[in-house]
Amino acid sequence: MRAVGSRVHGAPINRLIVVGAIAIVASSCNSRLPVIDEAVPVIPSAVAVGEPPPPLAPVPAALVSLIVSPAAVFSGSGATGRVGLSFPASTPGLSVALSSGDAVVAVPTSISVAAGATSAEFPIVTSALSREITVSIGARSGDRAVQATLALWFRTPPFIASWTDQGNGQPIAARRVTSSARWRANCYGSDVSVGASDGSSIYSLLFGAPQGTALTPGTYDNAQPLSSTRSPTAPKLDILAPSFTSAGCAPAAAQSSRFVVTEADFVADQLGTVRRFTATFEQRCGTATIRGEASLVGVSPTVTSGPRCLVPR
Repeated sequence: MRAVGSRVHGAPINRLIVVGAIAIVASSCNSRLPVIDEAVPVIPSAVAVGEPPPPLAPVPAALVSLIVSPAAVFSGSGATGRVGLSFPASTPGLSVALSSGDAVVAVPTSISVAAGATSAEFPIVTSALSREITVSIGARSGDRAVQATLALWFRTPPFIASWTDQGNGQPIAARRVTSSARWRANCYGSDVSVGASDGSSIYSLLFGAPQGTALTPGTYDNAQPLSSTRSPTAPKLDILAPSFTSAGCAPAAAQSSRFVVTEADFVADQLGTVRRFTATFEQRCGTATIRGEASLVGVSPTVTSGPRCLVPR
């Protein structure tokens, strides 16, 4: 088949004629020279014109991570594990086998990541111990395996331990100072001030009963950080700890702020000697939440002046 030349206002035009899988380009001009035909191959398409392309095959999800949060707890306390996938799990979900390196740390035998999800959480239960250990926890799916560790602490005074959740989906940060740290503790008036530093972690804690009353064992709800607007009838809780500070957190912004004193043995001397003090605490400031424990025995006082410590009569 040949293309017939034509003119539009005296200008030659080309016509493209497709026959089967061959495109024929025809050229014409004013002269009577022969028309040169060029055959251009056209790649046939498996998809008819106007039809949508076939859907892409789903990318298989693979196990890529295992996170334990927090990474350290006192033995007998719980933690949470989370497995992560490279892509959302396809229907009906992805099964992940779990294991623990020691019977004192119990995990489920397996967990299923739901279809469309990229992660799943599982509980971790620990048994009380009289020693400190670190246990490996494993996760496996197909030929992919990942591991994480959980440290189990033991309560040996003096210590301060804290767990801080920044509220941004990141793992809870666990920190602690022990007897090897530099310590201070004083009781003055209704307050007990506790501090410790080991070079990498610094703590400064202030626990206070309502003004004019002794700090005794009990629960102190709605504790307020130090500020000019703090009510004198409210208990005090001011915290400087790794990844957390009460500074700038107004009383109205301090939510879920409380502490529980289980031991309080003070001397009403000029030094404000703290013989024994144990308390748990928690405070929320903005999106960050801290909870912790402090236990002191035989920490030397550092303050030599100030109001005498109020002790029960």
